[in-house]
Amino acid sequence: MSRLQKRLLIAELLLIISPISPYAQISDKGVPNIENFSYEVYSAGAQNWDILQDDTGVMLFANNYGLLEYNGHEWNLTLQTPNKTVMRSLHRGSDGRIYLGAQNDFGFIKTNNTGQKRYHSLLPKIPDRFKNFSDVWEIYETSYGLYFLTNEAVFCYQNDTVTVINPLDNLKSFSKVNDSILVQDINHDIFVVKENSLEKRIDSHEIDNAFILKISEGEDDRLMLTTELGGILPYIDKSADYANKISNGYLAKNKIHCTQKLRGGYLAIGSVASGLLILDQVYQPVQWLSKKNGLQSNTILALGTDNIGNLWVATDVGIDYVEIASPFNKINANYNLEGTVYSMVSQGDLLYAGTNAGLYVSKWSKRENPLRPTLGFRPFERLSGQVWNVYAIHGVIYVCHQNGLFYLDHQEPKKISSYSGAWNLRQLKRGSPFYLQGTYTGIHLYELVDGILKHRWKINGFEETSRVIEIEENGTIWMAHGYKGIFKLTLNNELDTFVAQQFYSSKQGFPTSLFINLFKIDNKIVFGTEYGTYLYSPDLDSMIKDPFFNKILGDTEHIRYLKEDDEGDIWFVKGDDLHDQVGVIDFFENDKYEVIKAPMQKLHGKLNPGFENINVQNTNSVLFGTKNGFVLFDRTQNRNYSKQFNAVLTHVKLLNNDSLIYGQSAIDEQRPVKDRVGQILLPNDLNSLSFAFSSDHYEDSKEVKYSFYLEGHDQDTHNWVKSNTASYTNLPSGQYTFSLKAKNIYEVQSNEVRYTFLIAPPWYWSKTFKIIYVLVSLVLLWLLIKLFRLNIKKVQRKERLKQLRILRKNQAQFKKDKLISEKELVLLRNQRLEDEIALSKSKMEVLNTELASSIMAITQKNEVLIKVRNELSALLKKAKESNVKFIGKVIHLINQDIETEQDWKQFKIHFDKVHGNFLERMKNEFPDVTGKDLQLAAYLRLNLSSKEIASMMNITLRSVEGCRYRLRKHLDLDGSINLSEFILRY
Repeated sequence: MSRLQKRLLIAELLLIISPISPYAQISDKGVPNIENFSYEVYSAGAQNWDILQDDTGVMLFANNYGLLEYNGHEWNLTLQTPNKTVMRSLHRGSDGRIYLGAQNDFGFIKTNNTGQKRYHSLLPKIPDRFKNFSDVWEIYETSYGLYFLTNEAVFCYQNDTVTVINPLDNLKSFSKVNDSILVQDINHDIFVVKENSLEKRIDSHEIDNAFILKISEGEDDRLMLTTELGGILPYIDKSADYANKISNGYLAKNKIHCTQKLRGGYLAIGSVASGLLILDQVYQPVQWLSKKNGLQSNTILALGTDNIGNLWVATDVGIDYVEIASPFNKINANYNLEGTVYSMVSQGDLLYAGTNAGLYVSKWSKRENPLRPTLGFRPFERLSGQVWNVYAIHGVIYVCHQNGLFYLDHQEPKKISSYSGAWNLRQLKRGSPFYLQGTYTGIHLYELVDGILKHRWKINGFEETSRVIEIEENGTIWMAHGYKGIFKLTLNNELDTFVAQQFYSSKQGFPTSLFINLFKIDNKIVFGTEYGTYLYSPDLDSMIKDPFFNKILGDTEHIRYLKEDDEGDIWFVKGDDLHDQVGVIDFFENDKYEVIKAPMQKLHGKLNPGFENINVQNTNSVLFGTKNGFVLFDRTQNRNYSKQFNAVLTHVKLLNNDSLIYGQSAIDEQRPVKDRVGQILLPNDLNSLSFAFSSDHYEDSKEVKYSFYLEGHDQDTHNWVKSNTASYTNLPSGQYTFSLKAKNIYEVQSNEVRYTFLIAPPWYWSKTFKIIYVLVSLVLLWLLIKLFRLNIKKVQRKERLKQLRILRKNQAQFKKDKLISEKELVLLRNQRLEDEIALSKSKMEVLNTELASSIMAITQKNEVLIKVRNELSALLKKAKESNVKFIGKVIHLINQDIETEQDWKQFKIHFDKVHGNFLERMKNEFPDVTGKDLQLAAYLRLNLSSKEIASMMNITLRSVEGCRYRLRKHLDLDGSINLSEFILRY
């Protein structure tokens, strides 16, 4: 069991035997961190009357101007009642609604799925004679219904009906105890609210006509009556217990305005002009917060808590956030402590602090009463200026000052030596009277004489500034120089000279020579570097990696500080200044340990780099010196630092026109909205969006980091960034989902938030236009086919005319040559015949070329039609019923065009003319050949490829091979004869 676990176990045992809870201890020393928000910051009314956190984690405030919201990054005034009166009260109902109370109106908020809020008034449900009332000061819920409490009447809302309980006289205050509502009237009598009436519970004379601000439950069935003036009065068995009345200077003298129960049994009390007092479980003061120590005003109007347990305070000039759930309290200028703290030491009931401004001292009692404080620092005027270290040696306080070494004699500073720049003091050996002091210009020797250190001499042989010194048990002296490295020094027996010194830097095993520090842990010297810790190896006379601390703290970051406390725990600081990590290694049995870092994450960037100092007062109380005073850490606070929190998508806007599509719009821009909106579909020209987001972790909200990812656009998740906005421009059409996570300072990740939206395609890619494109393409294809056919007919007609002209010319020539002698005629006729044969061959080649072109055109036409038919078949499966019949008709027409015999008949006529009735001759000689055989033979005659033949015949390549086999069979060709050669020669 670790010491931390032991401390928590002891605290739990204390809980059993005492009423004090260990859950959220509030320290009686120092001031918690307070963040101020003035009305200029949130741009609304200065006064707020109630505080609530909704289910999404957003903080709500009943403001003079309406409903004020804060999401951790932005303030927004989001709602007003129809009469625009002051909003007084808020309540989160068991039905999930947020109920509001204002002047002469009350109701609830409706929020739709796009984050738009609208106010729904319940005023129409009230009978007309009761509609004239003033402020709704409180809203309480019991098992019977929801109650809106005013000075004039009590309104009960249940089953969407409002009933009125009319009091006998005006009411002044309202409280809820368990499942009952108690009210006090103008005569100071206290009543219980019943179903249809008020029943007297406490008569005014029983409480001496005191005005009771709030009533709460106490022990042993007691009621605790918080009076406006005088204190807290116990009440039991129809009698006020004045003997045990709780009162003090604050409660007796100040007018109490509001109260708030806190976690752990604490009670916060807000006054009209004297700030805020926090009482513990037995009503003892532990904190008094006012304008003097952090609040904006001493007049407290309302109090509320968030889901962490921190306190929100509404003053008359703004809102303050008080981190009472944090284990850290600040002690700085509010307690007259100025400057950066370099060293602290306790002596008896006094605490000494050395800062850059001088030495300070304060009483440090076990318990501090904030109403009669003893904590307050007093400076030593003679010790103003830089104090580097403070030590308590044998009951005497020694001050290492920039002007030398001093000690306190009955709180009077006395100088021991005038050597400037006294850095430190180190005992030479355990039990030795000699001490070493590092200065700006070397090391000095001091001796303890009659209980006081006396300066002996400066030790010769070493002149370096010696800010950090540690001494081993064997007398070896180690000194760290931040910009050079490490020195190992050996003193002579006379202690007046360093007889040996060795230097260690990156050449002797360190990863670098800069920023090397040294610490004494468990009587061993450990060196902190920019890359983990190192140890000295005597055998190698070099530095080696330290396996122990490197395993725990890693070897990739700068180890800036290590300190062992009296319990053997190791406190550490590592990393750079703004991103440092502070923690403690808590050791327990069997060499086991636990590294505790989460609570100390709030110290990021607050420590003084290079001069870190941690003072462990006891097992429960630790002081951290910071750049501004010091911070008190209470280790007993049993807080869950891994508590889940929410990421919140605050709004989504269109960058194109700055319109809001998700989130609450400004009051002057609000329009009627639906209770639920369908999936967001954005026009294609509104395709640029910005996202804003936050979280409900308000502690160090500026340090919360976000990671986001736009599904459908981003390739990877964005790294953790502090920015709370993201923008995307010119998004293509499609569906997108924006996912978001947050991470707080304790490294806890929030839930994931997802927001889905659609961007429509451009108008010219809509479904309607796609169908139009298909139909237009079909029409163009049909026109192309018609044009192709007309072109073929035109070529054929030109060829016939050309042949006719040749024939007529030959006839004329024949008649003319009749007169020539028969011999010459025969010779001439033979010569012309040869010329005509040659001419025919040439023409045939031309015709064959034209015929091949025609075939290629038909092939391409068929391929296009087949592709279009396939696309339409796929479209047919997805088409609406209204388009199925039309698309089927188009497919049928395409099939008819592909399978028509008209192309083949025209081709056959033209082919036989060119090739001397090739097809007719083959049919006559081989009667078994079929029409497909003749078609294949014609295409082979034209030397077409198998792919072209397949397209022409509207069959597959494999079917072409089958047709070849049947044609060979019908031509009775044996296997040795090549089919294509036979066709070409035939």
